[in-house]
Amino acid sequence: MTQFDIPLLRTFVQVVDSGGFARAGGRVYRSQSTVSQQIKKLEAQAGRPLLLRNARATSLTPDGERLLGYARRMLALHDEVCNLFAEDLPELVRIGLPEDYAVQLLPYLLAEVAQHHPQARLEVRSQLSVQLQAGLADGELDIALYRRVVGSDEAGPDDAHDTWPDALQWVAASGTALERQSVLPLVLFPHGCVYRAHALAQLEQQGRRWRVAYTSPNMAGVLAAVQAGLGVSLQSRQVLAHASGLRELGPGSGLPPA
Repeated sequence: MTQFDIPLLRTFVQVVDSGGFARAGGRVYRSQSTVSQQIKKLEAQAGRPLLLRNARATSLTPDGERLLGYARRMLALHDEVCNLFAEDLPELVRIGLPEDYAVQLLPYLLAEVAQHHPQARLEVRSQLSVQLQAGLADGELDIALYRRVVGSDEAGPDDAHDTWPDALQWVAASGTALERQSVLPLVLFPHGCVYRAHALAQLEQQGRRWRVAYTSPNMAGVLAAVQAGLGVSLQSRQVLAHASGLRELGPGSGLPPA
């Protein structure tokens, strides 16, 4: 199979554009004899003459005319690929954060990044806190924002920092009295959720009977179920500030402290 050399194609195009071997040599920084040798090599690769030479001018053969358009496209694509690696791409930063933070804060955070670091390359993952912590420990994430229960024995990485406290609150749909049921119906995230583990631990410590009425892996599903009156849930006050149709269950509800 015929293979064309990029330098030979470049010389060929310059000969055509400049109108002669001598002028093309100045453009490709080659002597006239070197340019002539390169054209001969290109014609050998093509297996047919590409240029007609005489004392006054240089013109294309029909085959040279056919090749010219392809040569220009090949050179343009070649130069585009070279420019692709002319500058190093910014390092990819892999970020993880819980879904509710992603919904509320991510647009503002990304706007700040776009303004101050327009060339940044980001990969954002929204998962449960236990999954985010594991991803950080396994090197799958560069930075992660995740939740931990105050006073828990769970050990975090050495370079972890407490960012801000996130108060919790038991909630139910307005107009319901689910907390009075003998077996408390719960709306929870799946296993591995910090809120789920904390809620169940508090209920077990109180000796309160409970059942899981609804489980959803995302915040929208959990809030929809609570608003529909399917059960009680333990949620962040920050999230509840943006939710409607809910009522807080305080000390008089008989539920354990959040």
